[in-house]
Amino acid sequence: RRLETPKKLGLNLNKDHLEPCYTPIIQSGGSYNLKPSAFSNEKNLHGGTITCSLGARYKSYCSNLGRTFIINPSKEQERNYKLLLELQQEAIAALKIDEKLSAVYTAVQTRLRNKGQGLESHLTRDCGFALGLEFREPTLLLNLKCDARVRSGMVFNVAVGLENLEAKDAKDPKNKKYALFVADTVLITESGTPEVLTHRAPKAWKEVSYYLNDDDTEEGSSKPSKRGRGSVEILESRTRGKDNTKKHVETNEALANHQDELEERMREEAMQRLRNGEISRGGDNQAQDTPIAYRDPSQFPSASSSGSTLRTNQSFVDQKQEAVLLPVFGRLVPFHVATIKSVSKHEEGAWTFLRINFVAPGITASTQSLPPEADPSSHYIREVTLKARVATNLNTTFRLIKELRKRVQAREKQVALEADLVEQEALQVNRTGKPPRLRDVHVRPNLGGKKAAGTLELHINGLRFQAPRGDKLDIVFRNIKLAFFQPAEKEILVLLHFHLHNPIMIGKKKTKDVQFYVEVMESSYALDNARRSGYDPDELEEEQRERALRNRMNQEFSNFSKKIEDQAKDLEFDIPYRELGFYGVPPHNKSSSFIMPAVNALVELTEPPWFVMPLGDIEIAHFERVVYGLKNFDLVLVPKDFTQKPLHVNAINIEHLDALKTWLDSCNIKFYEGTANLNWNSIMKHINETGVEGFYEDGGWKFLNMQGSSDEEEDDPEDAESDFEPSGSEAEEEEEESDDGSEGEEDDEDEEEDSEEEESGEEEGDEDEADYVASPPKRARA
Repeated sequence: RRLETPKKLGLNLNKDHLEPCYTPIIQSGGSYNLKPSAFSNEKNLHGGTITCSLGARYKSYCSNLGRTFIINPSKEQERNYKLLLELQQEAIAALKIDEKLSAVYTAVQTRLRNKGQGLESHLTRDCGFALGLEFREPTLLLNLKCDARVRSGMVFNVAVGLENLEAKDAKDPKNKKYALFVADTVLITESGTPEVLTHRAPKAWKEVSYYLNDDDTEEGSSKPSKRGRGSVEILESRTRGKDNTKKHVETNEALANHQDELEERMREEAMQRLRNGEISRGGDNQAQDTPIAYRDPSQFPSASSSGSTLRTNQSFVDQKQEAVLLPVFGRLVPFHVATIKSVSKHEEGAWTFLRINFVAPGITASTQSLPPEADPSSHYIREVTLKARVATNLNTTFRLIKELRKRVQAREKQVALEADLVEQEALQVNRTGKPPRLRDVHVRPNLGGKKAAGTLELHINGLRFQAPRGDKLDIVFRNIKLAFFQPAEKEILVLLHFHLHNPIMIGKKKTKDVQFYVEVMESSYALDNARRSGYDPDELEEEQRERALRNRMNQEFSNFSKKIEDQAKDLEFDIPYRELGFYGVPPHNKSSSFIMPAVNALVELTEPPWFVMPLGDIEIAHFERVVYGLKNFDLVLVPKDFTQKPLHVNAINIEHLDALKTWLDSCNIKFYEGTANLNWNSIMKHINETGVEGFYEDGGWKFLNMQGSSDEEEDDPEDAESDFEPSGSEAEEEEEESDDGSEGEEDDEDEEEDSEEEESGEEEGDEDEADYVASPPKRARA
């Protein structure tokens, strides 16, 4: 029954593709058959030794699992079971690429013979078999006769058993004879390392042994008897009142050990990506192309647009060549508009002043905005001020520079917007029959800027959405990175969401996420429609209609997603885990939203702008503001592409902290924890300047451990200091005080000059111009 409802097992699997391979085999009471063709008998379950086997098939691929449970075991049974686990581990270790399958059984026999307990005759005839589309491959058995060799990608059922064993001290005749059996599904990876796919099913001795009463306990046992109701022995390790603190400590230790392994693995993967050229080594900024106004003297203008001759004592804007000509010592000197940072105009008395600020290295100027020929040690023109009694020419120059800069910036923005666009392959339309369709669906972002229901069609290599006005949107399967199906359970939408490899243009908007949805109920209602009686037949009928519509649309979208999976072959839809969801403030959004983990991503798909963070793109996760007493904490996700900004999910309730840690650890994502919000802009800038190789040589992300270690800070605060202190820290205040005392008059003079320049530059009242006020360089402060 559990296979019919995989969500109850925490599995995001389609129940239609999940089925049992055979009827579960459960045996007890001294009658055991360890062959895979065995059946459960009709006798009642008997306490003592119980063997269980279960096989499941998902999308026609098989798996198998076998366990033994022992009630009131003896010391001999405990010793034999632990030996059985050693034999299975020996069999798994012998599954090496290019080795014969017979070597597995030989290794198990050798291990059993070396133990010298006389159990060789009780070992089963084989140690398992290969499985896949067939549950049992008869030509690939793990016995002494099979000479086939192990290959990567093979899957084996490693099943080791000891049968016809005798318990001499057993008082119950049915417990005199028993068998021990354990089986797991093992995958041979590309690297040759066997991976146990059924490791989540416990098989340790303490997990499969149970002590229910003290009648059959061994003589001379020194364990005190703890009696409960009747004659049942109540043990601390078997009741719901067990020591939760101890279990919590063990869980934290297991998390810490796995996280240490992930840290080393993360460093190796980063260095491998660096060697493969997937990430840059850093340390070098990409300079802008050199702006050139006139490549040839013949391009220099000799007359204005009106036909009048240019005057050497007046400024002129050449919109064709995107240059500004300024009079300098009786000559017109050209400046490309890209070199102009801002322009302002003000009047004083009878004079009109035009001030032009140029791009130059300084405190606020970035080296990325300078051409490659720029040398910080050279002399630069920071600003030019022109004045005139007659303001006609200056007013015209001011207006034309503004218009020209706006046009150039818009063009550069469009070029940057289309820089990473990749032309998709043409959609192959299905013309042989009627393609599968979803009718009356909406698309986001909207086509043509207007919301209108259209039709979503499935074709040979992609999808096509057709709007009523004739607009079309094509999405090919090769460009789909992740696909999500979110049924309408507590939302008003049922949707299909596609996260793309490369962005596409929808109208004038570039996007990497496209969503098709249907509203299953009204998102708003009139306040004057007062609620009537709860037994009002009209209201009950309306609720029933909404419920029927919700179920029908969920089924239609589910069926359409299955058709897409069958057509695309390598595309599989992901359904978010609602049980693991939490409320938080995602990036690019100011309101709290319900965020849900999925198999391949962390998503919020209901309220745009959507939040989709693929798990494969996450380098690390960092929990911030984890302080005792605070109700909320923040989560920072650092992408593997260090040129991108980290994503922040804020204001998460503290009750979700342990669940998020466990989920991230299960996804093999390294996480850290701290008490303060860090300046991630400075951190990522430092990493890009240092380079990935140098960053990991300096310790990598280990500095984040210092943020949450209070003991180290008490012992040696100097060693615990981080280069990325949060804003407003004591270190910054002390450094500011020392700088103020040492610089003194120099800073005061600089501030006076800055204030005078800002006053002259802000009289125009434009915010952009105020930001571009040039100022002399000052010494950097903390």
